[in-house]
Amino acid sequence: MEEIPLQYLYKLNKSDITKAAEVCARAFQNDPVIREIAKEKASPDALYQIFEYILKSQMENGQAYASSANLEGIALWEPNDVRKPLGQRLRHLYYLFQIRSQLPLLNEISRIDKVSQNLRAKYAPPVYFYLALLAVDPKYQGNGIAGHLIRPMLDFMNETGIPCYLETQSSQNVAMYEHMGFKLLASQGLPGTEQTIYGMLKNSDGKVS
Repeated sequence: MEEIPLQYLYKLNKSDITKAAEVCARAFQNDPVIREIAKEKASPDALYQIFEYILKSQMENGQAYASSANLEGIALWEPNDVRKPLGQRLRHLYYLFQIRSQLPLLNEISRIDKVSQNLRAKYAPPVYFYLALLAVDPKYQGNGIAGHLIRPMLDFMNETGIPCYLETQSSQNVAMYEHMGFKLLASQGLPGTEQTIYGMLKNSDGKVS
């Protein structure tokens, strides 16, 4: 993936993965979807291992940024048309083997992710950048960190002509993203939960169509 120069943000590297996974685990500890699908399996250590695996795997194709070197919040972006070479697929299997004790929780998360994939396949455009992960450490939530992480990428997308697609499980977040210029494309209930996932798109020209 071509390097994306985002001003005012700190680009994560491999040495940041441990701390970044800790931030994500804290951010999602009380997430309603995680609580419903994971139940007792979602211990802090289990979530840490899951997010460490996600970051190791997805940072190879995407790019992860933090609000600063202190990692108050993290955003991971991916192009939708990545082809993973064999060597990368083998590494991902190795990462998966390392967290084999967390497979029950990972399987539940993967089941929810299939709903996300189906929404993207049905409603997202042929080419887009995907906000694969957005996490803000609980002690920094409510301070505008999420917007600080997202807006530089949206500026980049406006310059390159590439739209942005994301999903959220929070109806409150829908309003926040609409304020940034996203349009709600579709929503769907998540099986086995009382939660709903919302698919949203922002066109590269900044207009809601």
